[in-house]
Amino acid sequence: MQKYNLLELVEYGEESLPKVLVNQPAYSLVLFNIRSEGIVSQPIDGATVTIYAISGHVTICRDETSVDLYAGDVLWSEGDELLRIKARGDASLLVVSATYESRREEELDLRTVERFQRHPMVFQRFDRLNVGESFVLVNDHDPIPLHRQLDAMRPHQLNWEYIIRGPGVFRIQIRRIAPLSGSETSLSTLPQNLSNILPTR
Repeated sequence: MQKYNLLELVEYGEESLPKVLVNQPAYSLVLFNIRSEGIVSQPIDGATVTIYAISGHVTICRDETSVDLYAGDVLWSEGDELLRIKARGDASLLVVSATYESRREEELDLRTVERFQRHPMVFQRFDRLNVGESFVLVNDHDPIPLHRQLDAMRPHQLNWEYIIRGPGVFRIQIRRIAPLSGSETSLSTLPQNLSNILPTR
């Protein structure tokens, strides 16, 4: 166990040198004190990265997307990209990076499952997830009706992100971002006519 007072570690020198607080194989904790107009890069490399803005104002760019962070804001990102951080004034950031290489994400392959079983199977798997957990859905077509059905019956509870988007194989990461509300309907209890309205394709 180790304790840090981040406010005591905020100091600005000539260079924006990171202060490494924790450096473990699957976890790192780094403090960046960046001078105004200074630029630093943060690789993600398959990790989950969380950036806490302690003070100041920065712009963070990933691909063509940019986000402004002010003191008190938190940004979360993952993948295999490079984050470019530019300070709009003197700024301090705490960057947490975690990788889970030893834990392979569970897959649910629907390609060999009977069509009438696919949606109930996905709902059952999703409802077992804790907040923050995910699985990878594998299919032979883009399951747009399934996505709409999940959004309608589990509103604001999931993140749907394409890993591979066809043409022959679709791989989609489905992550739980909020808990069950307790009033959800099980797909198996839907009336038959409603099941027909929500096809599997």
